[in-house]
Amino acid sequence: MKKIQWLIALPSILLLCVSLFFDLDYLLYLSLAGFLLAMVIKQFRMRHRMYELGHPDRDLDQHENGDESDSEIDVSGDD
Repeated sequence: MKKIQWLIALPSILLLCVSLFFDLDYLLYLSLAGFLLAMVIKQFRMRHRMYELGHPDRDLDQHENGDESDSEIDVSGDD
């Protein structure tokens, strides 16, 4: 996946440079579409880190097992 991302991003960089130098709008839009596709691939590659980047107080075992029924917290202050 990383190689596919690079194969899309590098020509997009070249197209962006050419489009800005020669003021060609259609190449600009094509290069921006390539950048967008490369970023979508990057997000797809990083999807397994979704829970790692979450809130630090959440319980990882509940999310990994799919059991979120015990996620209620007693906030009454009684011990």
